[in-house]
Amino acid sequence: MKPLNKMDNVDRGRLLADLFPLELPKMIQYIETEAGQMRKQEQFIRTHWAGSLCTEDFWFSLVQNTEKKIKKCGSRLHRNHRWFADQLFDGYDALFTLYCLQEFATKTECSDQLTQAIHLIFGNARLILTTQDKTKSN
Repeated sequence: MKPLNKMDNVDRGRLLADLFPLELPKMIQYIETEAGQMRKQEQFIRTHWAGSLCTEDFWFSLVQNTEKKIKKCGSRLHRNHRWFADQLFDGYDALFTLYCLQEFATKTECSDQLTQAIHLIFGNARLILTTQDKTKSN
């Protein structure tokens, strides 16, 4: 296995899947739910988008790409760790996946071990601060 600092996002996604195979359905469900929530609140988020590393158009293209991949691959993402990593952690689409994992790590349904693993493997710095995040902190 490569050292963590030599791994790219696909390698890290596969590591997470290998370490927590029973948690994959919950993680994927959370990503899918978060994408749905983003789409429902798209107009509000677009209206209140406060410049970040990417534009709102780019962000919502990542949301849409992730939704398509989850629908296309279905339960194969749960069973095949390579598929999970290749589909959700490759390229720019990984930004949305990482955002979702960091959000999932704050939820009660995410075990303490999985939270620690997400923070160890991907870090715990917020990649994107959405309008949802701003309203939570106020």
